[in-house]
Amino acid sequence: MRNADFHTLELKKCCENKLGIRFKKGGELNGWYKLKNRKVARITIPKGRKPIPSRTYKSMACQLKHTTDQFDGLVGCSLTGKEYEQIISDILDLPN
Repeated sequence: MRNADFHTLELKKCCENKLGIRFKKGGELNGWYKLKNRKVARITIPKGRKPIPSRTYKSMACQLKHTTDQFDGLVGCSLTGKEYEQIISDILDLPN
């Protein structure tokens, strides 16, 4: 788990750029990952530029239907948005 390597702002930018998630502002940043115009995963990211506690990091991975290792790959640039889409399609048994 690489939660100590990333800050909340980096996670927000990764989700916006790779997954196309739009965040709503409030006490926290909340956004939906949409696949074929269907909301399939919701993620909540704390505001600010602070380090992420390990339990929060694991929770964010679960919200995006990932293991922590897959989430590390997504944030650490080894997993692309298309690969994430394929993982979600496989989990939800959606046709390609």
